[in-house]
Amino acid sequence: MAKISLGRGIDSLYGTENEETAKGHSVSIKLNSIRPNPFQPRKTFNQESLEELADSLKRHGLLHPIVVVKNESEGYTIVSGERRYRAAESLGWSEIPAIIRDFSEQDLLEIALVENLKRSDLNPVEVAAGMKRLSEEFKWTQEHLSAYLGFKRSTVANYLRLLDLDPEVVASVSTGDLTFGHAKILSALKSGEDQIRWKNETILKGLSVRSLEEKISRKKRSVTNHDELTAKWVDENRAVLQKTLSCKANILKMKKGWKVELGFNRMDELEFMITKLADKMERVQ
Repeated sequence: MAKISLGRGIDSLYGTENEETAKGHSVSIKLNSIRPNPFQPRKTFNQESLEELADSLKRHGLLHPIVVVKNESEGYTIVSGERRYRAAESLGWSEIPAIIRDFSEQDLLEIALVENLKRSDLNPVEVAAGMKRLSEEFKWTQEHLSAYLGFKRSTVANYLRLLDLDPEVVASVSTGDLTFGHAKILSALKSGEDQIRWKNETILKGLSVRSLEEKISRKKRSVTNHDELTAKWVDENRAVLQKTLSCKANILKMKKGWKVELGFNRMDELEFMITKLADKMERVQ
């Protein structure tokens, strides 16, 4: 079974297409005998990009054969070149030049994930999902992913954190409504509700990554200041209640409003508190 070499990279698995073509190893195979790689991490193919590629094929032909492996049904599975395959299919080609290689299913998964993560314009969520699958299928650590894919360790961590975002936010990253930079900022928010609220504001107002970061930072400072003032207010008034009524007192923030708890051990203590409160009300009136 072929294994990926960190030193040589993806080409060590099947050689460069130029090398294979120069050796004359490509053959023509029928398009209807080919199926896409089921382990392909790319979930969406840009239609405009495919049309441009089809125009190029129409004018110049296929410069680099696709790479395939034979499958059990006597057909072929694409290892590399699904975009070329799709473009040729759209032109009505019946055959396509291909290089036939010998790989296991595990090799196909590893090649598809690594090749696309390194070479293709996958959206950030597809990149993150590919990294996660490499991590789960082959026990790749973040250091391994970083070294092989050429990303900083922090970048790998940021990609993987995207998958922990609220599903609604993940969908917006997939469609391109939010950038990877926006997603990194939102991934620092623990609440899914906060993530969605800031996601909506970012899209509605067209916030840049810097603007989003500054707005969230100002909001956090405001909340922190407010919380500190509230805590001080609670402590001061709890002390007043305890001194005035000679009892244990607590002031609690509820979802709506506040609640005051007064504690007593004996009935005469409760009667004393009630008398105190009644006297106070009479003086006020």
